[in-house]
Amino acid sequence: MKKFFLIFFIFTISLVHSQSDVIKDNQDIISSIENNWNSISTMSGRFEQIDADNNIEYGNFYFDKPYKSKFSYDHKDETIITNKILINVLDDEGYQIDSYPIGNSPIKNILSNNIKFDDIFTITSVEQIFDKEEIYQITTINKDSENSEGKVLFFFTVDDLTLKKWVIFDEFGNKTVLEFTNMQKNISIGPNIFVVRYRH
Repeated sequence: MKKFFLIFFIFTISLVHSQSDVIKDNQDIISSIENNWNSISTMSGRFEQIDADNNIEYGNFYFDKPYKSKFSYDHKDETIITNKILINVLDDEGYQIDSYPIGNSPIKNILSNNIKFDDIFTITSVEQIFDKEEIYQITTINKDSENSEGKVLFFFTVDDLTLKKWVIFDEFGNKTVLEFTNMQKNISIGPNIFVVRYRH
């Protein structure tokens, strides 16, 4: 399985906290983050990806709700485009070279319309931490995965509730980090950005 795949798919982690208590204690924070996130229909910017072997990749990303995303790497001959059904892997000419069912992955869930975190994730903790700035860290486990459940950490800035990064753990505890910068919200993104070409 290719390393970028960890951005989209997650695996088994045991649940150790009560979601109801976490939500009750942090309802205002969670609701504010949900309301802000649901007010965003499109987003673009830069990303930094760090895989389990500490390899670093950079590139551009595009989100268009519901479900559409694109990750274009600076120094790889691959681009990732997702929709409601598939994760598509494209070559440097934009042709599909591979595809995988998207299932109930976090990228699909987080790019749904009008999400409620506790509907699509089991929330195990909400913490305020300092990582260059004040951050809310929300630790979740994916609900209703076709295969199993997995652990995902979401990081939102305290001052304006912007999504800064997420961290996904595989079944062995290895993590992949995706951090976002230079973000633009609610901008016009042309449909050609998400076109997948096929060779005949």
